[in-house]
Amino acid sequence: MESPSGERACPAPEARPRILVPVTRTPRVHGTAWLMVLLTGIAGWVDAVAYVRLGAVFVANQTGNAVFLAVQIAERVLPGTAQESVTPGDDTYGPLASLVGFCLGVAASVIPLRRARLSGEDAAPWLLLAIEAVLLAAVVLLAGAPRELRLGLAAAAMGLQSVYAAGVAMRGVTTTTLTGTLVALISTFADDPGRKARRAIVLLTAVWAAYTIGAWGGAAAGLTWSIGTVHGIAALAAGAAAFGVWRESARRGA
Repeated sequence: MESPSGERACPAPEARPRILVPVTRTPRVHGTAWLMVLLTGIAGWVDAVAYVRLGAVFVANQTGNAVFLAVQIAERVLPGTAQESVTPGDDTYGPLASLVGFCLGVAASVIPLRRARLSGEDAAPWLLLAIEAVLLAAVVLLAGAPRELRLGLAAAAMGLQSVYAAGVAMRGVTTTTLTGTLVALISTFADDPGRKARRAIVLLTAVWAAYTIGAWGGAAAGLTWSIGTVHGIAALAAGAAAFGVWRESARRGA
């Protein structure tokens, strides 16, 4: 095509097609630092109760159960090689029941989280804590049931709690295991000191202390009170946490 002056006009450059990048929405999770401290205390409480009353098994610290189970399997595969049992109680089914229960608890969180992601609502997080409270209350109602069932229910509750803590995504705070918390606490000291770092150190220290104090209280209560009573207290604490998160979510939604 030629211009009026006789010069040949250059064609206009073609517009580049727009590339739409899909954005994955993640469900918003409400939670506060001190709520994480409370949940960590609950984990220490039920862990200690399970250890002193249900055959030296953990329901939150699944790393310990994996070690117990692996040692028991090794002793069964190689009988007569050990002078005495390495793990307390010489038990295989307890750690296995806790591991399975924990995995089922994590799996149970998939449906409410998926619904929240699809609807854009943030009701799933408080629902996870509510289900945790129900599972702990079920241990109270099934106080006479086989201990493997009670271990599985308590471990499932801790699995749901772990998913909630992962959704809040506070550095180093997992509520059910303290290895990552310890690493985060020590590494924070190496960061550039500042107000934010000091707040993180206070939180991580409080989380560590909450698990320790909760475990001490759970051990003392487990040795003196009934299984139903100690798990009932844990259920009430988890229910209070769920109610607090629900009320905060409703307030923000309004």
